[in-house]
Amino acid sequence: MVRANRPVTALVMMPGLESRLLESTALTRLRAATDLVSDTAVTDPADLDPGTEVLLTSWGCPLLDDSVLAAVPRLRLVAHAAGTVKSLVTDSLFAAGVTVTSAAAANAIPVAEFTFAAIIMCGKQTFAIRDRHRSHRGAGWAAGEVGPLGNRGRCIGLVGASLIGRLMIERLATIDCEVLVADPYLSEEEAIVLGVTKVELDELCRRSDVVSLHAPALPSTHHMIGAPQLALLRDGAWLVNTARGSLVDTSALEAEVVSGRLSAFIDTSDPEPLPVDSPLYDLDNVVLTPHIAGSLDNEIARMGELAVTEIERFAGGLEPLHPVRAADLERIA
Repeated sequence: MVRANRPVTALVMMPGLESRLLESTALTRLRAATDLVSDTAVTDPADLDPGTEVLLTSWGCPLLDDSVLAAVPRLRLVAHAAGTVKSLVTDSLFAAGVTVTSAAAANAIPVAEFTFAAIIMCGKQTFAIRDRHRSHRGAGWAAGEVGPLGNRGRCIGLVGASLIGRLMIERLATIDCEVLVADPYLSEEEAIVLGVTKVELDELCRRSDVVSLHAPALPSTHHMIGAPQLALLRDGAWLVNTARGSLVDTSALEAEVVSGRLSAFIDTSDPEPLPVDSPLYDLDNVVLTPHIAGSLDNEIARMGELAVTEIERFAGGLEPLHPVRAADLERIA
């Protein structure tokens, strides 16, 4: 049912972010669907209009607790335009019947793009070849010096059939490789539909040439890749982490990569950043990037567009595309 009145909407995020999150087209759509209090974001709930029904939130939004609900008692929708809602949602928010939506599906796109590219580069031994090409000043190199080359016939293990994990499955289907998935929430039937083989984590580690992590940071996933799992990886295998640093026991990983037995591509470390004396900075078989797989610069607007779509649907009396429920928090990133 279409709402009789346009909902009052406010932007709650770190100042200045709104200009990058909401490009002109998205801002025009938001104004058309709602009564936007201001084009400028606020971070203090006390500054909000008490008649506000919708919050478009992102990084820098405070915890939405009882004090916020007291400031905006008519709040009915929080459309979050960032990767996770865990930093702002509370039991009070859900108890009040407020709908929460997430733009994690939009943020998943650049992460999957980055991770797929990383796997392709690892399979081609791009980083070792780059270093040798540089040191030889273009004089040539021998393929046997850097190990097997190419991705054809490789076994890629995905830990987690999350939003990003499923985007990875789609992308890996474009190359000639075997895909294994370890995820307790993935059924055998779903795995068949997705065209992957469901296995337990240990088997995935034993069989994979590349293990790519796509699980959330939960107590149950803390250090899920530790010394026993790393020991199962075959010599020369790669570990790729664009998920959360806490999934990996950094000390155990250091021991394996320092020995040269394994290689690693780490975008999310534990701790983050690593200590300045970490050996991972200096190893030829380790690629470190500073948490850049997720939405950056011109990619941020994709999340703003999805949040605006959720608000348009709310204003039109439609069900949300990506709702977040209290029970979901136990297993989402």
